Amino acid sequence: MIIDSKPQRATATRIACRFLLGLFFLPAHLHAQEAVRPSLAGAQAADARRQSVDQIPYNLLAGPVRFRFSITTGIEYNDNINLAETHKQDDVIIRPQFNIDAIWPVTQLNTLRLDLGIGYAFYLNHPDDNTNDILISPGSQLAFDIFVGDVRINLHDRFSLQQDPTAELQLSNVVDYGRFENTAGISVLWDLNKAVLTFGYDHYTYISTTDTFDYLNRNAEELSFSAYFALTSTIGAGLEMAAVYNYYDQDFLNDSVSYSVGPFIEAQISNYLRVRAAIGYQFIDFDNNGGVNDMNNASDWYGNIEISHRINAAISQTLSAGHESQLGVDANYLILNYVRHTVSWAIINRVLLSTELFYEEGDDSGGILAEHIQRYGGAITAGYQITPHVTLGLRYQYVQKQSDLPDRDYQQNRVSIDGTYSF
Repeated sequence: MIIDSKPQRATATRIACRFLLGLFFLPAHLHAQEAVRPSLAGAQAADARRQSVDQIPYNLLAGPVRFRFSITTGIEYNDNINLAETHKQDDVIIRPQFNIDAIWPVTQLNTLRLDLGIGYAFYLNHPDDNTNDILISPGSQLAFDIFVGDVRINLHDRFSLQQDPTAELQLSNVVDYGRFENTAGISVLWDLNKAVLTFGYDHYTYISTTDTFDYLNRNAEELSFSAYFALTSTIGAGLEMAAVYNYYDQDFLNDSVSYSVGPFIEAQISNYLRVRAAIGYQFIDFDNNGGVNDMNNASDWYGNIEISHRINAAISQTLSAGHESQLGVDANYLILNYVRHTVSWAIINRVLLSTELFYEEGDDSGGILAEHIQRYGGAITAGYQITPHVTLGLRYQYVQKQSDLPDRDYQQNRVSIDGTYSF
């Protein structure tokens, strides 16, 4: 998300490592240009995966397991840690983090992977706001891939422990939005060459680490299915659908069952330009047994588009926009419209520069506040590789929220610098 709470911390080698690993987990909608192509789940794909694993940089080899360790220490100045319109609190925050990336080719076809970032946040002026336990970076996961013929089975457990309240559009006047999130499940990709079918099941758990938001504690059962069909060598289309049963520990917010279904289309317009668009219908049925003052069900369209454009060898950009309904913090649901734009500028030797802009508009379905929100901002990030082991990062981020309710607006400026050492 554009308003990520942490500075970017990747070295050039780490970026290359994640790029190679990302190739292993391509979603079903990415395909080669040939009408007849190697299977995404076949032995040839598994062999290519194993060869790529052998090329991934590492700093510790324990038998067949490759480890890469790094340490990041960041210093951030935040002029509004409590997201307040008045009585704003500023602070200097120290953020140490330890990162582990490990990959184990269990067999020639099957691979186990671990990505983990563990950190902490020290608030110098407001030590009561220090991290409750530890922070676990978004993207941390344990995953295992199994190849069987033209079927790829992915077993995964993705987890994070975060605190930053700017991740939630509806929040104001909050410092600590601590929450543990865990998604464990299985996805199955079946590659039929002209068609690719993907099935998924996940169990989602949300646990608040603060008493203020413990009414959000919940579990969810998530089912998903997509079918992709190659229309030409560069254009494909298909159908995607999902069903989610969401149930809370407490009787404040309403339990719900949601459904969504709709078509999508993808086009590789050129070697430099790719477009994906989806539209469909979304329905969320709430049981209305909770104490929140909201009896509304969601029945609306959803849509999203993403345009990826490589302008030249040094500059690439991504533009995305969408409309959707999602579960609310103090209402049944939030109707969200968004536009996001990112640019990567590799125009200076050994410097990775990126810029981000975003606009979000949200409407609560009812509930306690029934708030209309607009929020916008951006960020600029620079990373400089001093040596193969040491990288410095600098980031500035601005966020502004406008609400139709009193004392809910805020502006926030954040400046941070960090250093990463890869062993």
